[in-house]
Amino acid sequence: MARRILQPGVAVVLDTETHALWGRVMEVAVVDAATGEVLLDSLVNPQIPVTADVFDVHRISDAMVADAPTWDEVLPELLRVTDGRKILACNAEYDQTVIVGDCWGVETDPQHLRAKDQWGCIMRRRSDWEGVRDFLPLGGGHRVLVDTRAALEMLTSLASAPEWVLERLEEKVGA
Repeated sequence: MARRILQPGVAVVLDTETHALWGRVMEVAVVDAATGEVLLDSLVNPQIPVTADVFDVHRISDAMVADAPTWDEVLPELLRVTDGRKILACNAEYDQTVIVGDCWGVETDPQHLRAKDQWGCIMRRRSDWEGVRDFLPLGGGHRVLVDTRAALEMLTSLASAPEWVLERLEEKVGA
């Protein structure tokens, strides 16, 4: 899976930070899985104050997003850079849920972003690789560009594993 997903044009790595747990997007980044090129890196004005507990995690303040574009302004570029590609997210269920929720919040069709089969969960893959149930952290810093790069580094390390190890993992997880 890791080797296939790292081929040109196949996938992107995405991450979000939100104003509250399961809240509105405050930051989003997308990098090309094959090249690491940054396709999108933007703060987003969620038009609602960040909660103190979430600010303590990602340190994105209301002042930092005050002049940032709103979700409806960022969405067209997000749709463009993810179109036709597998979307790999640090925590796919979370990222997809908040993104689709923000789309519905601005009365916009999330298009391909709503299709669950378009998404892959990097933390799940890592946990499967390590043979544990719980998600293992990817080593990012709760800022989207750092987290997408940490996730891509982890995928790259999976892709460099010996073939017999990858085959065993694919049998185990049905990849």
